Amino acid sequence: MEPAALRKAMLDIDLNQGVVPISKAASALAALLKRARTSRQPIIVTQKGYPTGVILDVELFTALRELADRSLQEEEQQQQAAD
Repeated sequence: MEPAALRKAMLDIDLNQGVVPISKAASALAALLKRARTSRQPIIVTQKGYPTGVILDVELFTALRELADRSLQEEEQQQQAAD
């Protein structure tokens, strides 16, 4: 996933359809996974009105992990250079 697409997916959460209570998530998990995959949008799962989890397309999850790993490596390199 391109960095611009990754940024867009992380920032463009549809608050009308992108937030679901855990009771609905439990009974409609397959549909929510399909929606996350086709819309490439994260879906926030709430419990008692508070956000508690996120359903992500696996491609978006992988891109986020790679971005986090790169950021960690850069931070470690900067720390080593400073020492």
